[in-house]
This record gives sequence, structure tokens and C-alpha cells, in this order.
Amino acid sequence: MNIIINDKPCEGAVGEKLSRVAQENKAHVGYVCGGLGICQTCYVTILEGGGCLSEMTDVEKAFLSDRQIADGARLACQATIEREGTLRVLSRPEEVRRMLLSNPLSLFSYGVEMGNAAAKRFIPGVSNVIERLRDGRMSDRDSIGELLDGMGFAARFGVASAVESIPFRDQIGDLIDFVKRYAPFSSPGPDGVETLEKITLTIGSEQRPENHDGGSPAGAFDVFGFGVADSLTKDGITTPQELLERGKTPGGRRTLSEVTGIEAGVILRMVNCADLCRIDGMDFSTARLLEAAGVDTVPELAQRNPSNLLAKLCEIVRKSGDARELPSIDQVGRWIGGAKKLPRIVSY
Repeated sequence: MNIIINDKPCEGAVGEKLSRVAQENKAHVGYVCGGLGICQTCYVTILEGGGCLSEMTDVEKAFLSDRQIADGARLACQATIEREGTLRVLSRPEEVRRMLLSNPLSLFSYGVEMGNAAAKRFIPGVSNVIERLRDGRMSDRDSIGELLDGMGFAARFGVASAVESIPFRDQIGDLIDFVKRYAPFSSPGPDGVETLEKITLTIGSEQRPENHDGGSPAGAFDVFGFGVADSLTKDGITTPQELLERGKTPGGRRTLSEVTGIEAGVILRMVNCADLCRIDGMDFSTARLLEAAGVDTVPELAQRNPSNLLAKLCEIVRKSGDARELPSIDQVGRWIGGAKKLPRIVSY
């Protein structure tokens, strides 16, 4: 059995709970409620090998939204390894860490999405807990023992790997060294003062140019979910431009869907977003916002009125609780002007 949790090889066998494998290998997967499916800290995304696991339990169906399930979400305490194969898993803390390092602004929309999912599944989740309490499935000694056992594993994990479990410790150390060297309030040492005219600090990727003509890093795909981003990266697609080149024709999109396992409809949406990213100042996150406003292609954007489109974007952001900075009317006008000038390269 080949099990990889957060890029860490783990030992496990058929018949074991995924949460137990994580515990025994000190992988960063939450386990507070002892496998009762209450705390939700063992939320993970299955990047590969979902067929190796047991079917979704009633607990998972109660607490996870349809979109989360479609994106590969599972509760590790409910998922049992049933078949041999390769299993690649990403935990929620690691997912947030990678998002912070590759695309920090996406954390806002991610938080809103997770909050909405939690709100929608609150009543089904509570109902499931009440039903299990009523049926006596959460009141026996075994359940209490599992809870205490899980807490014990959590304590041992914290003691044994406190340093390793600190997210982005290397980046924090680099940042501290940077501040020590260049901060204006630093005391000059014996080597004299170094003059710094311009500094560009990037985290997790190369500096992105102002012109978003498809040169965005692979982290841009994360807005579609880490499972999708991982599948594209494994197929050698690391930029929107590469995605656009591979998927600009119906045949190319069919091939991409077959090779990556991503649904054809999702491939088409991503290609349309990549096409929009040819416009100056556009990225995947903004393209997704336009998509929500009903503007999902370059030709569609070229037909829009700046004032009306901006009003629609403001309405969407307000209703979703997104904390992003809204574009100006001039910026929206430039997007539309850019769309009118772009040659059409995507065929349908």
C-alpha cells in the first residue's frame, strides 16, 4: 500500500482508518473527537486513489457539502482503506498553508466557501449527531475510549514533532533574516550600512508580471481546488498559457479530460478563464468573479457595458462576503477594451 499524506510517505494497510494511519505516522491530520465525526478537524482532500477507500458514510454525507464531496473531501476518521493502491491525501491545515504561500488572497474566498458549506450542513450535521445519540451509537465505552485515545495521539504528536508541525517555519526564518538585514531601524554593524533601493518579496513562486498574459504560476489553479490543480501539474500544465494551448479546441479539451480525470465541463471553464487571463490585469481569481457575473468568455466580456458589469460584480462580492478589493470603473473598462482587441483562439 502506497500512502502519501501531505507529501509524506506513510505506512498503512487495508482495513485501517485513514485517521489511524495519519496518527501512527504523525501526519498533520486532526483527530480530536476520536473518530466520532463531530469535530471536523480530520477534513482531508483525496488527490489520488479515492477508489481505495470505503464508500461515504452517513456522517460524511451529513457534514460535507455536495461541492466538497465533488472536490474529493473526506473525513479521515470515517474513511477506511479497503483496496491496495496509491493513496495521496492533503489535510486542511496543509491546504491552507500551501494556499497562503502560493496565493494568499485566495484565503478570503476559501474562508467564505468553507463557512458557507458549514452553514449549509449545520442542520444535517446536528441531526446526524442527535440520531446517533438517540440510537446509542455515541454513548458506549468504546466511543469514550476512542475519544480519549484520539486526544492522546494529538498530545504525542504535538510533543514529538512540535518543530516540524510549525507551518512555513523556513519562510518565517528567512523573513526574520531579511528584516534583520534591511529594516530601516536595524543598527548598523561593523560592515557598514547597506543601501536598498528596491525590494520585491515573493512567497512560494516567481514574481508575477503586471501583464497577466498567461504567465501566472501554477498556484493560480488552486482556485479550482487542489485536486484539480494537482492533476494539471502532474500532466505538465503549470501556467494558464499552457492550459489554453492544450485546451483551445474541443478535441484538446476531450484529451485533457481523459488524461487528467477532470470533468470536461470543468476543463472548459478553466480554459475560458485562461483565455480571459490574456487580458492585461486579469488573473484566475478575477476571471472566476466574472464567471459568477455571467461573463465566462472573452467574446462575452467584449459585449458588456462597464457600469452595468461593475454593478453586478459589486452585488456578487457583497452577497458572498468576499473581502477582495473591487475594481474601478476604469479598470473594468480596460478589461472590456482588452477583450475587444484580443484575437479569438478558443473554438467550441
